[in-house]
Amino acid sequence: MKFYNNLTRELEEFKPINPDRVFVYSCGPTVYDVSHIGHARSCLVWDILYRYLKFKKFNIKWIRNITNIDDKIVARAKQLGISADKLSRIYTFEFWQDLARLNISWPDYEPRATDYLNQMFEFIQDLLDQGSAYAIDGDVYFRVTKHKNYGQLKGLTLDQLQEGLSRIDSNSKKESQLDFALWKNFPNEPEFSFSSPWGSGRPGWHLECSTMIKSILEENGAGETLDIHAGGDDLIHPHHENECAQSETLSGKPLAKYWMHNGMVMVNGSKMSKSEGNFFTIRELLDIYNPNTIRYFCLGTHYKKTSAFNH
Repeated sequence: MKFYNNLTRELEEFKPINPDRVFVYSCGPTVYDVSHIGHARSCLVWDILYRYLKFKKFNIKWIRNITNIDDKIVARAKQLGISADKLSRIYTFEFWQDLARLNISWPDYEPRATDYLNQMFEFIQDLLDQGSAYAIDGDVYFRVTKHKNYGQLKGLTLDQLQEGLSRIDSNSKKESQLDFALWKNFPNEPEFSFSSPWGSGRPGWHLECSTMIKSILEENGAGETLDIHAGGDDLIHPHHENECAQSETLSGKPLAKYWMHNGMVMVNGSKMSKSEGNFFTIRELLDIYNPNTIRYFCLGTHYKKTSAFNH
């Protein structure tokens, strides 16, 4: 059994770290709206991986997170005049309903970001103590230069990544524009913030995944390294790159042995986008098509390839 490992860019035989169990982490949704056909494809791909490894008699544990605090969640909650927690609970339930109708397996763990705030504080403090992070005015940033392999998933050097920042507004607080937020200060939004050692604010998106992975592996006595980290190929950089940087700098070990990414869904020849009017939710499609038809569409193309949906 061989998988394409995006870390090495090679097809590799799958050899679990521990023959007695396999840990797989796939990035779940940010729950600020109903899920779309792209979410369906990603969840189905990693469900098939999960089922196949179980079929092959591996003792597999699948972790799929819920991002339930994020700038998009806050913006939508403000728009609707409700709390971020209420909004995220509503759309988490909608997500579960859609996946149940598509007959997608339940993961073994489904951690929510806000349940791991104390672990995030410890993670940040450990990076600060290492000198791998720095705090300014209530914000905390990770120093990308502290990760010797930064850019490994994208296959780019630090200099090449710096060149790609020309279109991005600069942040005068950061030592380098590639540095990324571990904690973001929001002192004027108490209803959408959390108390921390660095002031009222919200965690960085990348930090959430790293902390949940670390915590669940520790709970199971499974070390610091996942067997497989999975997600959409739009997450390779910066999300997965930044996960690698902070986790590997802290532990000194790889975050995952194998990195697997699924391709995106193109709608009527264009990237799916609400602004383009070609955005189809799972719920809308289930009102038109049989769930098995949607499954067949999502799995009818090699998982790494872009899938074309015409409607």
